[in-house]
Amino acid sequence: MNEESRIALLIDAENISAQYADYIMDEVSNYGTCSYKRIYGSWDRIVKTKWEGEINKNSLKPMMQFNNTRGKNASDSALIIDAMDILYTGYVDGFCIVSSDSDFTALARRLMEAGMMVIGMGESDKATEALENAYDKFVYIDVLATQAEEEKAEEKKAQAQAAKASNTRQKQSQTQTQSRNNAGSIPSKKTLENRITQIIKENDDKSKLTDLGQIGNELNRIFKNFDVRYYGRKGGRKYKYLKDFVKDIKSLQLDETEGNRVYVSLKK
Repeated sequence: MNEESRIALLIDAENISAQYADYIMDEVSNYGTCSYKRIYGSWDRIVKTKWEGEINKNSLKPMMQFNNTRGKNASDSALIIDAMDILYTGYVDGFCIVSSDSDFTALARRLMEAGMMVIGMGESDKATEALENAYDKFVYIDVLATQAEEEKAEEKKAQAQAAKASNTRQKQSQTQTQSRNNAGSIPSKKTLENRITQIIKENDDKSKLTDLGQIGNELNRIFKNFDVRYYGRKGGRKYKYLKDFVKDIKSLQLDETEGNRVYVSLKK
């Protein structure tokens, strides 16, 4: 999707913390423009809570519900009904559903069947594998938030050190980095390297070159929660682009053509 794509952003306030609001808005902007920005929850989960301030700040439309029956979540039903209504208007190109609730698995599948691009966002320790696989892509919003906060802390630390003319830098904790990389079911670097190698060998058997774009598409198809931003590089920073991630794999070689096409092959 590009910046001209129209996205319906639907947030389950009863399942996602307001602390992730800014990260949600930043992430969804990568896929297009929000034609709908709605948030669902019971009155007590929105009014006089942190979500109330985020609603005004990010211009979200609150769709508050009353749970008429104990044990039944009216907000989930309202979100599903609205999603189908929006689908039939034909005014959007895709959906972003923000919730770790597995009850939305069937909804995600139905929207994909209708030809929609469907993005999911949730927390790494709550989302099930079945929920993640129901989406075109599933983003661990808690992992991205943690990394963003750590990068901010690192920047402040670096500024303080520069002001004091310090010649030393403290290394980021490798233990914390490894812990973040293992959040949820994020595939290991070795698993990704093996899959990329397999893709290249399959293309070699057909006398075909392996385009970097094909690798990105295949990794996203197989690992719905794959995102290079989850992985650390030398110095403790995170990758931003697939090209840099693949380039750092010692067994692979990148070749760029004059037309800015990037091909990947096995080092000999």
